[in-house]
Amino acid sequence: MSRTVPFVVGQWVRGASFYGRSRELDGLLARDRGCAWVCGLRRVGKTSLLRQLELLAGERGRLPLFWDLQGVDDGAELALSFADALLDAGEALAARGIAVADVPTRDLATAVAHLLAALEARRVPLLLLCDEADELVSLAESHPDLASALGRALLASTATVVLACSPRGVARARDVEAGGLFTPLTAPLALGALTDDEARQLVRQSRLPTGSRPGFDEPTVEAIRARCGNHPMLLQLVGRRCLEIGDVDEACRLVTADRTLEHLFAVDLGLLAADERDLLISAARDGGARRDDAALRRLIDLGLLRCDGAGRVDVGNSFLAAWLRNRHAS
Repeated sequence: MSRTVPFVVGQWVRGASFYGRSRELDGLLARDRGCAWVCGLRRVGKTSLLRQLELLAGERGRLPLFWDLQGVDDGAELALSFADALLDAGEALAARGIAVADVPTRDLATAVAHLLAALEARRVPLLLLCDEADELVSLAESHPDLASALGRALLASTATVVLACSPRGVARARDVEAGGLFTPLTAPLALGALTDDEARQLVRQSRLPTGSRPGFDEPTVEAIRARCGNHPMLLQLVGRRCLEIGDVDEACRLVTADRTLEHLFAVDLGLLAADERDLLISAARDGGARRDDAALRRLIDLGLLRCDGAGRVDVGNSFLAAWLRNRHAS
């Protein structure tokens, strides 16, 4: 009988498959209105965080609405994507006596205002979870009237809005007027590496029944965690390879040669500001970073750099470090 591989790579997770982020989840669920930003690089778990928020908020009596903005580039597509979000939440809305067919979705601001009025009449708070919010920033730049109408409708209500975005998107949003939705822009919640204990739980798959867990011994768990720098996707990827092969060194060698990681790291590097890129490359090339400034702290928050017990700062995981050294050797 083949062994089930519990690690999930390339897909969002929630519920029993979701590990970590307790502090982030508690902080976002504690908000009772306004706008919060979640800032992170690719494959760090932004969508999974929103999906877990969706699950937890629904269990606590709120109406979570997951709004996927990927690929939206004009007002018509934005309205259609919101209509899709309503359809996906149709069962939860119907349970509260709201029919999706009664929401006028052709005009986005009208649709949002109608939904908010219906929910507030029933004393049900809305948690609007906006994934790929970089697209919303781009639309606010090109369609300021549309963004302003949306912002006014949301901020005049008791809705809580969570926007998941890249660092570059957050930086651009600071200069965009969107009816107050983006300004004043609160400090974004950086989604970086997991804590040590959260990473151990993920590698061990501690929520599974004992007989279904990988069964890694402690040295293997610590080796995976250390080489991955507690990066959630890398932990899943190396964990899967190690379970298949049975050797952590060989698993890491295969992951290092994975071309998809090269693309991932290249895109992530492009999402950083110039001073952040320079500092990250310097840390890989020179074996550590010794300055202390805002750029360094941002890179630590994003999981791209990590600080050891002696105060030394190095690249966040061995795979990124090797890629940076190979690409920027001189």
